[in-house]
Amino acid sequence: MKNLPTILKMSPYYRPVVWGGRRLETALNKELPEGENIGESFEVSALPDMESVVESGPLAGQNVRELYAAYGGELAGKGVVSRYGEEFPLLIKLLDANDDLSIQVHPDDTYARQHKLGTFGKMEAWYVVRSDDGRLASGLRSGVDRIDLIDAIDRGKVEDVVEFYSVKEGDIVFLKPGSVHALCRGVMVYEVQQSSSLTFRLYDYNRPDTDGNPRQLHLNQALDVINFGEPAIIPAPVDTPTAVESEHFILEQFSSEDTEHDACGSFRCVTVISGSAELNAEDSSVALDLAETALIHANRTFSVTTSSDARYLISSVPV
Repeated sequence: MKNLPTILKMSPYYRPVVWGGRRLETALNKELPEGENIGESFEVSALPDMESVVESGPLAGQNVRELYAAYGGELAGKGVVSRYGEEFPLLIKLLDANDDLSIQVHPDDTYARQHKLGTFGKMEAWYVVRSDDGRLASGLRSGVDRIDLIDAIDRGKVEDVVEFYSVKEGDIVFLKPGSVHALCRGVMVYEVQQSSSLTFRLYDYNRPDTDGNPRQLHLNQALDVINFGEPAIIPAPVDTPTAVESEHFILEQFSSEDTEHDACGSFRCVTVISGSAELNAEDSSVALDLAETALIHANRTFSVTTSSDARYLISSVPV
């Protein structure tokens, strides 16, 4: 088995979707497949058939699932493997909402396992990378209960009972399982989430899928998992390096200064969201341009040297 470098530059999987566009290319310099509306760039992904792969070096072409199976605790950290077993726990994406996404909700781990839908539910956080006077939905309006929501569904007026917020670059929102939410036209986000695609749609604007058929809704499941009465989390900037600290992930933000990052017992995913950066370790060095991502060994130190306009995000697992 080949030695595992400290720093692995990743090549993403691009997902075409009905609400996608081309701004991952025009705004973030991604090289998208020709003729497709791409909504998601899976930067670090072990989801079947949607894996990201190592771009270069001795492990070029290996995907995250293969890396995790081969290197386990060396790559991800022994504490991560002890907690999550054979399932790589995080998924890192960049999203381009060229149109409104469905109003939706995600289940937690318990619901997913009880209903044999997978190992993980879906907790996530968004960092707004670009916003053209855009907005997002986060939570139900105060006082809305199950009966109110069912009535809104029956009337095709789900938007009337959901809280919408205007957002700007740098805003962050933490979305727990059970929180109704939606990303809206004109917003691009960085997303860290549990490694799951479980989504229950409440409303999708009567929009057809790519084959012209109505997109599936999941009303009963959505109603099962919504946390009625929980206050909405308002998108806002965070002025500390640790932007989100949750049960399943930590999201940190850094700007244009040279920084050394000590080993933390968890793999780290580093994504540049403006400018450029160079990542250096004893055994490897990787240059990251805008919207590029590296996967970092759990048990080694690395340093980051940035351009004057750089900002980058690091996601990891608490151990």
